Amino acid sequence: MLNEEKIRIMIRLADYEKGDGNKDLHRMGYYKIDYIKMKVLQTILSVTLAYFFITLLFLLYRMEFIVNHILVLDYASIGVQFGILYFLFLVFFTLITIGLESLNYENSKKKVKRYYQDLNHLIAYYEEEKTS
Repeated sequence: MLNEEKIRIMIRLADYEKGDGNKDLHRMGYYKIDYIKMKVLQTILSVTLAYFFITLLFLLYRMEFIVNHILVLDYASIGVQFGILYFLFLVFFTLITIGLESLNYENSKKKVKRYYQDLNHLIAYYEEEKTS
């Protein structure tokens, strides 16, 4: 005989596995600190590439000015300004990444805990059926 509660649990488990389950279970394959470090490294790479391309676009946009003033520009101070700006961008986006991914990890942890509780309830139903 079909048990309605067992069917609800099975549907909830299947919905979770098809939806957020893969991401959440993947996240739980890492320790929190390792997961955050991985995301921070991805952020550093992304910010570096984005900053490089934005700087390149800026230089191309100002190319006429640069060519006309090539001998009088203070390249050292320009380099320091670009370096400071890069560092500030990097720190800003790294802090945002740490905060967001920490929250994502904790939310995934709660969802996976609920998933395993439902799984244990389902196992209990099957064991109860075996003994009956």
